[in-house]
Amino acid sequence: MSNIDIQVKRDEYPSLQIGDIAYYCDPQTSAGFDVQQDNLVKIGRILSINNSTVLANGTETTTLTCEISSSTPPPVTDRSFIFFTKDNKVNLSSLLGYYASVRFKNNSPNAAELYTVASEISESSK
Repeated sequence: MSNIDIQVKRDEYPSLQIGDIAYYCDPQTSAGFDVQQDNLVKIGRILSINNSTVLANGTETTTLTCEISSSTPPPVTDRSFIFFTKDNKVNLSSLLGYYASVRFKNNSPNAAELYTVASEISESSK
C-alpha cells in the first residue's frame, strides 16, 4: 500500500479523525449526487491530518494523508466527491459522565427547522 495526499477546504470536515476511512465518488460516473454503491471507491484509512496548509490564493486547507492500494485509481480532487466513514469500534459508544452540553449550529444563511433531537440517558450511580 502507498499513501496519497488530498487537500480539502479546512472548514468542510470538522469531525474528521485519524483512523476514519476515506471514499470518493466521481460525479461523471454517477448521476449527480444519486450515488449508487457500485460507484463508490474506497481510498483507505486516514493516517494524518495537517491543518496548516494554505493554497496560493490564500484558501486555508487541510491535507489528509490516506492509505491507497496500488490498484485503486486516485480521486480527481476538483471533481470527485470525497467523504468519510467512522470506525464503529471507536465511535459507537454512549456518553459517560454527569454533565453533557450540546450546541446546534446552522452554517447556512437560510433559516432551518430542527425536527427532533433524541438522547439516551441512564443513571450510572446514586
